[in-house]
Amino acid sequence: MYETYQALTVPTNSRQSLWRYFSFERLRDLLITGELFFTHLPKFSDGREGSLTARTRQHLFSWFVNHGSGPDKAWREVEEYEKLHTHFYVSCWHMNNGESYLMWKAYADSGCAVQTTFERVQASFDNFSGVISGGVVEYVDFERDITPLGNTFNHVITKDLPYSDEREFRLVFWRPDPRNQDAALEQNGARVCVDLRMLINRIYLNPFSPSVPPEIYKLLQERGIECSSSTINHTP
Repeated sequence: MYETYQALTVPTNSRQSLWRYFSFERLRDLLITGELFFTHLPKFSDGREGSLTARTRQHLFSWFVNHGSGPDKAWREVEEYEKLHTHFYVSCWHMNNGESYLMWKAYADSGCAVQTTFERVQASFDNFSGVISGGVVEYVDFERDITPLGNTFNHVITKDLPYSDEREFRLVFWRPDPRNQDAALEQNGARVCVDLRMLINRIYLNPFSPSVPPEIYKLLQERGIECSSSTINHTP
């Protein structure tokens, strides 16, 4: 099931369009298994995923010192706090009312884009025995900003300012939740069952290579999922 979590900001419009740019290999896996892959947060290339900003680390260090910890112990406690992000797995989606040329360029080797809406995403987890949450990512200056403490979800949906063009909505799977103990984990992530017909509103083809492998096209037909050419004009 999808569960709204108070620490996470959600789109103001339930029909907000969400996009996920997939390689055909990843789309094939989704269509065959009916499972959405959530990447283990530490596996992302951005070394700051789930970490504290510089000023937030210093602020937390000062809090531990003021509450009786010596400097060495205080820094260890800061590091232990940051390690809490290792319990999280996420699926990243792009918020936009239409296709994004920048996102296509960034994922030019991807085969397609899955288009859905916030309300469809929520409903797609109705038959999942565990729980999924989600939130709009906040982009902050990791050298200057202080972010809220006391809830690790705050840092799981915080990213460095240079990534702000991604306009990300992030689905979050928190492993310690007792309802999530039966989910299948892999080396780099977790698999979560979804209702494909609800999750996927339409598939759009990459304007830089607008062709569909026959196996993918067959899978889309079998599942009654519509596939369209990109609306972005591109001249090779």
